[in-house]
Amino acid sequence: MKTYGTEPGAPEPVQVGISELVVSEGEDTLKSYGLGSCLAIALYESDSGIGGLAHTMLPDGDAVENSDAKPGKYADTAIRALLRRMVERGATYTEVEAKIAGGSDMFEFESFGDGVGQRNTDAAREELDKLGVPLVAEDVGGTYGRTVEFTPGTGVLVVKTGNGETGVKEL
Repeated sequence: MKTYGTEPGAPEPVQVGISELVVSEGEDTLKSYGLGSCLAIALYESDSGIGGLAHTMLPDGDAVENSDAKPGKYADTAIRALLRRMVERGATYTEVEAKIAGGSDMFEFESFGDGVGQRNTDAAREELDKLGVPLVAEDVGGTYGRTVEFTPGTGVLVVKTGNGETGVKEL
C-alpha cells in the first residue's frame, strides 16, 4: 500500500501527545495533533538548533500539588521544563524565543468566564514574559482545531487548521 505525505526515507515526526513535552535539535520534526483548547508551546534557540515542543492542556500547574510529575500538562510548568532541558543540552537561555498555537474555545460555557483555551494562552504569555522569553509568533484562539509541526533547527512552526479557511501557516 502506498502512503502519501512524506518523502521516501524521511524520518517520521516525533509525536508530542497531550501533556507531553519533547526537546530535540536539528532537523527532527516534533508534531502535535488535535489542538483544541490545548496550547502548543514551541521554544527554540537558533544558534544551537535546540528547541522543544509542549502540548499543554491546562494553564496553571503552580496551583496544583505534584504538577512536577507531569510538567507538560500545564502551560507555566511546561515552559520552565522546556527551558531547563534546552539549557542542559547547550542552548543559551537569553537567546531562546517562543511561538504558540492553539488555545481555541471549541465550546461555549458562559458560566465559566474565559474558556480554557484563552486561559492557556494567557498563562503561557504571562510565564514567557516573567522569564524574559520573547513571544515572536502565535496562531491562537478561534473555534477550530489545529495540528502543528515544529523543527527545532530552523525554528519553523507549521500550523494546519481545521477551519477550512486558512489551511496551513508557517510561523
